[in-house]
Amino acid sequence: MENKTKLINRMTKYFIQSTAIPFLLIVVISGNLFQFYYNRQILRLTSGYLQSASQNISMYIKDLEQVIFMPFFDNKVISLLSQFSKQESVSFTDQTLFDNEFGNLISSIRYISNDFYSALIVNNDKTIYSSSNFNTAEPMPGYNWSEESWYQQAIEAKGRIVFIPPHTADYYTPEDSTERISLVCTINNLVTRNPYAVIKIDFLPSTIASLFEDLDFNVPFIAYAVDSADNIVFQTSSDKHMSKMIKTEISDPLIKYAGYNEKQVNHLQKRIESTPYTLHILLDRAAAIRYTLNIYAAGIGLYIIAFLISLMLDRKLAKRISEPISAINETLAKVEKGDFEAEYTSKPNWELDEIGASLNHMISDLKETIDKKYVAELAKEKAENKALLSQISPHFLFNTLNTLIALLYDKKYIQLENALYNLSDLLHYVLRKDSMVKTSQELDFLRAYLLLQQERFQNKLEFNIACDEKAKDATIPRLILQPFVENSIIHGMEPMDKGEFTIDIFAKIAGSVLTLSVKDNGVGFDPLKTDFSSSIGVENCLQRIRLLDKDAEIKIESAPQKGCEITIKINLENEVKNESTNG
Repeated sequence: MENKTKLINRMTKYFIQSTAIPFLLIVVISGNLFQFYYNRQILRLTSGYLQSASQNISMYIKDLEQVIFMPFFDNKVISLLSQFSKQESVSFTDQTLFDNEFGNLISSIRYISNDFYSALIVNNDKTIYSSSNFNTAEPMPGYNWSEESWYQQAIEAKGRIVFIPPHTADYYTPEDSTERISLVCTINNLVTRNPYAVIKIDFLPSTIASLFEDLDFNVPFIAYAVDSADNIVFQTSSDKHMSKMIKTEISDPLIKYAGYNEKQVNHLQKRIESTPYTLHILLDRAAAIRYTLNIYAAGIGLYIIAFLISLMLDRKLAKRISEPISAINETLAKVEKGDFEAEYTSKPNWELDEIGASLNHMISDLKETIDKKYVAELAKEKAENKALLSQISPHFLFNTLNTLIALLYDKKYIQLENALYNLSDLLHYVLRKDSMVKTSQELDFLRAYLLLQQERFQNKLEFNIACDEKAKDATIPRLILQPFVENSIIHGMEPMDKGEFTIDIFAKIAGSVLTLSVKDNGVGFDPLKTDFSSSIGVENCLQRIRLLDKDAEIKIESAPQKGCEITIKINLENEVKNESTNG
């Protein structure tokens, strides 16, 4: 029972090792591959959208720049601006005319672009034009525009467009605290290059942010833009926690960009053409890791389900193999103690039942031989019956079954199957009724016997079997060589400390004499100190071959550490004469 439990537990252990490690490797490799390709796909998608968004922002700002340059294409507007720059005050008629003229110029952009916030034209402390798409606030009367930083930057730029970072305007009434981004530029006299006025075009940061509304990259993201001075122009994110991924510094009234957390995000950026802005997108790396962990969890969950199902089947199979082996061991133990009434109880369609049936057959035959032949016909067939009973001992079967169990433990199923077939052939041969066989049949039996011994002793045992074509059909007593082969293993190989043990078996015919030889390279012995006449095995074999040839002989040659060679010679002509006489 203990051996059965060990077998089942060991099979379960090997099953777990042989399935869990490969499966977990597959799950880990699959998860990592998914993460790699998922990240690559997301980065491709994001890169494409980043390119598209930067182009849209660039086109939008170029449209706003057109507003700045539109006065140069209308002579009336330029004429009025020239007139306003020379006068301290502007008449109501001239102001109305300018509002209408310039309003017509920018009307297409004002009504097409909903995010166009406002336009303002000033000269020194005079307000020349003001309009907004979003409120009715008006510039404060008498405001000192020349002190505004954006006004001074426009004058210093001398006709180049200046981009003003997000800011609020405190020069409107009622108060307009909307944060805006501005483009400012001077409208110059094309000849003298002197400025007529400064034009300021405002648009909202939400204009850029709107490009990322309802956008889904399948991972959390934050999009933002910075100018050449690292001022944050706008930022928008799909999740609140993503705002923590960028580092900022407050530089009143501006927010300065100070980098991003490189370990937690994938970063893509694109310079916006014709602007000082650079567009950035940060993608959350943790999202891909979470998706990978979900794959790991799903894979392990599926493995656990498959493992439990397979484990039940594996333990059921182990039981079908271990129980017959345990039952065979118990039966053999009883036979070894002399209980020939012992019987292996088979179960239909269970593995190893053929061996169990052969075992029962062998026990029955042994009992019948003992009860009938060995006792009733001892005088007539004494030598042969003794040899038959001594060929396959319970110890050999015990050792063979232990070898089969070891193969089963190691899950060497092909070797186990071959060993089972060899054992089955061996038992069938032992239980044959005929006492005489062909030489080739005897050698085939020895091959099966040595293959089983080879499984037991592994690399320590090697053997060679050879037979002349003429000798194959020669008739010899069944099991005539097995005792010598068994003695070679027990007395020649097992006492060896090291080295490879080899048995050479051959059969050949020279004239009418059949020669059978069993030779090994074992520990050997001193023939002068050994009395072969007292050996039951040698005496039995000698009696059996002399039933065929009265002059047959067995020659034994050995020396300590030199191995041993057994040679049997039978004159086949004498065998024919004996058969004729018997007939």
